[in-house]
Amino acid sequence: MTEFLSTNIPTILQALLFLVMLGMGMTLTLRDFTRVGTAPKAVTIGLVNQILIVPLIAYIIVLLIPMQPMIAMGLMVCACSPGGAVSNLFSYLSKGDTALSITLTAISSLITIFTIPLIINFSLDAILGEASKSIQLPLGKTIFNIFKLTALPVFLGMFVNHKLPTFSDKARPSIKWGSITVIILALVFMILKLEEIGDSWSFLKAAFVGVLLLNFFTLSVGFISSKIMKLSTRQAATISIESGMQNNVLGMTLAMSPGLLNSPEMAATPGVYGVVMSILAIGVIYIFKNMIVTNESSKK
Repeated sequence: MTEFLSTNIPTILQALLFLVMLGMGMTLTLRDFTRVGTAPKAVTIGLVNQILIVPLIAYIIVLLIPMQPMIAMGLMVCACSPGGAVSNLFSYLSKGDTALSITLTAISSLITIFTIPLIINFSLDAILGEASKSIQLPLGKTIFNIFKLTALPVFLGMFVNHKLPTFSDKARPSIKWGSITVIILALVFMILKLEEIGDSWSFLKAAFVGVLLLNFFTLSVGFISSKIMKLSTRQAATISIESGMQNNVLGMTLAMSPGLLNSPEMAATPGVYGVVMSILAIGVIYIFKNMIVTNESSKK
């Protein structure tokens, strides 16, 4: 059984990611993609943070903090992954703007199909240099592979939601909390794979500082940039969460899949990211929830 799991871990991760994205699609409608017309400033700020600022912060961390090249690449993989169903859940628990969160997740999941290979190939050249030549991602093939893992199950989930809305509504709570379970399962599978090539604990320790800094600064920049642009506290909290809590299961799948980066070492960073993100979420939810409640009470 252990040998079977070890051999098929990349395939299992792909299946888990497909299920997560299918579930996320079951929470979406076409309106979620068109809501940009009703809150253009908030959506634009959120997307700029997710697509541009988060990878930039990660790259600065990689330049300033000494870390192993594969761990540094894993940080860049985290940074270019979009938000997911978990960020929607955290936004809801924080009393943030859940509709904005869902819209950002929906749109960024499509945009990052094209931005992920560009950012990763740039990072491979910048971080690994000549050694990157054996890992370069072909643009067209990578876009297609990411489409199969993300956009396709989202569209299938949206189709289910359209045809069976009652079923989707009943399944929604399970979908959101199930995403947390998937993060834990993905982490377990990643550790099993790392144990084959070395000491998994050493990989996890090596990734911790970079991941913690990325989480902290992206959460902070997401909130501060939103307040500078005079968005409401609810919108700022949501953009902070969407910026600081990325889809680490996608990151782990990108890192470990044979058709993509095929590197268990790179997957260590997204794995640690998922753990740190989930722990920080406890404090983030508490802070933002109190902040929003206090802000709304003062307006009454």
